Amino acid sequence: MTTDTLASHPLMKLAMQNLQPLLEEAGEELRKLTEQGEVRADGNASLLEYEFYDDDVFRIAGALAEGVERLEQSQRLIEAASESGWNGAGLDRHAWIEYHYSYYVVTLVSLADIALILANSVFRLGNRDRDCKPEIITRNWWVAQTPVKAALEEFAKFIQPYKEGRNQHVHHGRLQPIAQVMGSKLLDQLKLLSFVERVGKPVVPSAILEKGYSIEIPKISGRLDQERAEVVTRIVTVFDGLYPVYKQKSEELHER
Repeated sequence: MTTDTLASHPLMKLAMQNLQPLLEEAGEELRKLTEQGEVRADGNASLLEYEFYDDDVFRIAGALAEGVERLEQSQRLIEAASESGWNGAGLDRHAWIEYHYSYYVVTLVSLADIALILANSVFRLGNRDRDCKPEIITRNWWVAQTPVKAALEEFAKFIQPYKEGRNQHVHHGRLQPIAQVMGSKLLDQLKLLSFVERVGKPVVPSAILEKGYSIEIPKISGRLDQERAEVVTRIVTVFDGLYPVYKQKSEELHER
């Protein structure tokens, strides 16, 4: 499952449909501005209540889809280190892999937070983004009566094992060792040998290091493929629960 799965979900499609007049208006305004050689409009018209609601839901749901895209981008950058003759901007292969894996984990953990913010928006609970904590959103009476509660809780449960690695990076400035993540003795040895190759006299030929990484990187990529599919599945479940709520509230606002 990919970001196309999210983009084609009824929740995203309905929000896009509702926003179509605004998008067309923005496109026409952009055309006029570019023809006039200007870069910004003189002022911004206030959105109507239903326009604000549709825009808010679409923007946050889109942030989830973009987050999944960033997971894939991190994976592709890790895969690039398996190429022969690879040169990663002065970083050795191992530093490159751990850097991009760390960004992957930070992004992954953030998706559960964005899902809570999306639920807050769809249900119109009125909490500030920073107050959208699991206990506040899932225990809300309106949310608790729907499948959204279980979907958010399952998403949080899936994310939980990744939080320690994320916290190491964000709060302590340490990258999570990829050898530890993968449970690989070979990756542990490759880290030391790659470091020595970069700062001192190589212990083994570069071809041997390339061979080692050509074995290990596909294993990392395979694991990330599986994780991303599971993430998309959980986001789809959240979308499924939120869709009827969004549809009802949006229709009510449009009818006013």
